[in-house]
Amino acid sequence: MNIKSPYRGLAAFEDSELDALYFFGRERDTEIVVANLIASRFTVLYGPSGVGKSSLLLAAVARKLRDLPEEPVVVVFSNWSDHPEHALAAALAASAAIDGGDLPDVAERAQAERDVYVILDQAEEYFTYHGDADGFERALAELVNRPLRVNVLLSLREDTLARLDRMKGRIPNLFANVLRLDRLDRAAGRAAILRPLERWRELEGEEVVAEDMLVERVLDGVRVGRIELGPGGLGAVEPNGSPRGIEAPYLQLVMQRLWDVERGGGSSTLRVETLDALGGAGQIVADHLERAIDALTPDQREIAARLFDHLVTPSGMKIAHEASDLAEFAGAPEADVRPVVETLAHHRILRTDEGGRWEIFHDVLAGAVLGWKSRHDAEQAVARAREESRRRHRRLAFLAFGALVGLALASALAVFALAQRSDAREQAEIATSGQLAASALSLVDSDPELGLALALEAARIDPNVRAEDALRRTLKASRERAIYDVGHPLVSLDLAPSGSIALVVDAGHVARLIDLRAGVERWSRRVDGAAAAFAPDGRTVHVIAGRSLLKLDARTGKPLGDPVRLTLPGIVEKLVPSPDGRTGIVIAGKPRARVVDLKTGVAVGRVKQPPRVTDASYASSGRIVGSAGADHSARLWDPRTWTETHVLRGHDGQVIVVAVDGASNRVGTGSTDQTARIWRARTGELITPLFGHTGYVEDVAFGPEGLVVTASGDGTARTWTASGRSLQVLRGHSGAVVAAEFAARDVVVTAGADGTIRTWDPGTSVELTPTRLKAPPPPSKRASGPGGVHAEAIKSAIRLRTPDGEKMLQGHADLVNAVDFSPDGRLLVSAGRDHDVIVWDVASAELVHRFAEAQSGSVPDARFSPDGRWIVTAGSVSARLWNVADGRDLMFLYGPKPKVKVVGFQPDSRTIVTREESGIVRSYVCELCGDVHELSALARARLRATGKALTEDDRARFLG
Repeated sequence: MNIKSPYRGLAAFEDSELDALYFFGRERDTEIVVANLIASRFTVLYGPSGVGKSSLLLAAVARKLRDLPEEPVVVVFSNWSDHPEHALAAALAASAAIDGGDLPDVAERAQAERDVYVILDQAEEYFTYHGDADGFERALAELVNRPLRVNVLLSLREDTLARLDRMKGRIPNLFANVLRLDRLDRAAGRAAILRPLERWRELEGEEVVAEDMLVERVLDGVRVGRIELGPGGLGAVEPNGSPRGIEAPYLQLVMQRLWDVERGGGSSTLRVETLDALGGAGQIVADHLERAIDALTPDQREIAARLFDHLVTPSGMKIAHEASDLAEFAGAPEADVRPVVETLAHHRILRTDEGGRWEIFHDVLAGAVLGWKSRHDAEQAVARAREESRRRHRRLAFLAFGALVGLALASALAVFALAQRSDAREQAEIATSGQLAASALSLVDSDPELGLALALEAARIDPNVRAEDALRRTLKASRERAIYDVGHPLVSLDLAPSGSIALVVDAGHVARLIDLRAGVERWSRRVDGAAAAFAPDGRTVHVIAGRSLLKLDARTGKPLGDPVRLTLPGIVEKLVPSPDGRTGIVIAGKPRARVVDLKTGVAVGRVKQPPRVTDASYASSGRIVGSAGADHSARLWDPRTWTETHVLRGHDGQVIVVAVDGASNRVGTGSTDQTARIWRARTGELITPLFGHTGYVEDVAFGPEGLVVTASGDGTARTWTASGRSLQVLRGHSGAVVAAEFAARDVVVTAGADGTIRTWDPGTSVELTPTRLKAPPPPSKRASGPGGVHAEAIKSAIRLRTPDGEKMLQGHADLVNAVDFSPDGRLLVSAGRDHDVIVWDVASAELVHRFAEAQSGSVPDARFSPDGRWIVTAGSVSARLWNVADGRDLMFLYGPKPKVKVVGFQPDSRTIVTREESGIVRSYVCELCGDVHELSALARARLRATGKALTEDDRARFLG
């Protein structure tokens, strides 16, 4: 049983005895997944890209199931590029040793004598390759819903979890049993390094050891966030506070490289000296792709760049293709493409799937591939500009030589030469601006503030269309509005009722009062734990210091009255005052939290939740108290009697935060399982889980109209609607976001482990405000354009009359509600009851853009702006704005709940006017609808407010 290395690099562990022997670090996860798969008919397993779901399922879960005494049929299926129902039926028939057929029929015969476990791995690829028309979802629902001895586990990437929503109608309680696979914690990462070496000694009879310092350095180097290989390039970013943050693929890749180098040199010790010589963990990972690229010729690199366009989607999803298809995509003979894919396969960048198609070797390479592709394209653009510049200079030299021959033409030639040189410089500026704009767009999802600074620089160098687009998109993504650097890592945040004063406690147990408007610290005082909170009136502050309860003047920090001595069993962690200010819950890391009278310090009740209470919250009405606990649950209490009313169960980790909304209707919880959940307070029933964070959910808070904000160790805060729909991801903190609160409907305040308090536009404001402007005329099914052109909606078609004749425009699936011509008459927009909006080319009668599902229901109206650049649509949720040039939506114009029936623009093409079903007229000024110069001014103002500017490192990285 001889192998070359105990580490797998980027190769997934397979369903083999040998791979199972070398698979370490996931023992507990294996037990949990197996137990859930046995107990539940349908289980959803999700996790971040590259977390190791396939390795866990193949090398551990499947093999443990097969070892059960009853010898069940176990199928691990991941062949999504073919017809999935047929392929899964064939795989199940082969495993059960029965004849094939339709999937439900095969499953019924397979389970006649044995239990059947179906593991659907990498299911995110199903959504990439297939719609719902091929019958797979219907067949899968039959497996789950029929009374069969068939249990199904569906595993997919976290960023595609929401796409399962389309199966809700077929599979009841679709999300009833959901497991999240987290990244390795440090102990598991250490086991993944050391235990394979022990197994190597057992199986190969040869001892190879790793230096203790090497193990710790590798674990530090492959923590989440330390290696960033996305389109923005390679950077070392501190992890966003998640304590469980080891990237397993990077760990395996680094250890395999160290093994190869040490063993190649005859060493039996894996040394930190070798790690340093290779540039550290980050450089080893970065070099993995670069070594493969370096093995290609310049022409082959160009082919590789074209191939990557079709092997990785912009969102980082991998797609498999036949070699012949790749040749067609690359525009090169297959004989030229094959050496490229074989070289990339040799370096473990590409591999073939079960059907022989080529795909990216591992999900974690998608970011690196996109990053290299972005840099390659930018470098090629600059190279082309430089070559053009050199060509023009050569022409200049030739013309100068000619000038010596014809003195009579000297003046004319000199003018021409200067123009040519100026033109060359202009081309270089255009290329540089384009490169910056591309880099800015690549940072929209990871660092929008840096992206905005790059877009502004691109517009300064050359204010072209690409720079304008980059400015608009980064301005849209940029939500940060102000930063206050406290200078110390923060652990808690409490806002005064005005929302402009923040009380924070830092990691050194110092409470500080910060005036957010002035950006200054008013006072500070040492406290126990994080035991500091505003009284309900906002004019006083309660703190616990030295086991004494103090009441302070919020303006000055001076004591109001004498301290009250408390008798508490443990170190105080938190103080939670009641809404009437009479009592407070004191949390001290014990199974019970005491409720004390804030005037006397006398205990008047208790909240008991073994093994320990982690958080508590009063409803603003005072009728409900929630507690969070390390037992994976939250509990609700009646504060009149301090009796428990409901237990909220469903989290897979400790519940570390609880919040009750002001109306006492809903409860929010956050957990170490990296989810938040919203519950019904009266019954304790789950309303909705909030998926999206990749670190512990450190805080949950309710805002006006049912809005929710969450804060996480992944370095982000997120805003959500009352129904649980994600609104915005607020990125900017360089560490864990420990707390978040609504200061107003349109302002969120966060506190971070990076020592900053930040204010944000959370994307939740009522942007349509009541106005005295006149409403646009009602939608019309008839419209007239310049030049004697007319359009009329006839059921689901449009009759277009032009001086050249009459045409019928067919494209809607239901009645057309409204039509409108662009100001120049070249385009026509139609809004339909089928939820769609279509833009037509009048001259050719061809479809230019289809805004599919433009609104959540029938679209009653759609209008062009007077400058022809924008289209606004009406809908059941709000108005929505679209870019005519590229067909992308710019934004929803959130308003009140009544349906928007009529929309239109004022002559400035910036002011949008709407009329609701109730007759109310509202307006909205679109600050992102300006030209490149207006957008530049807005970007400068935003960056001044946050203090963001390009550093020398940024300039070196993006400008060379």
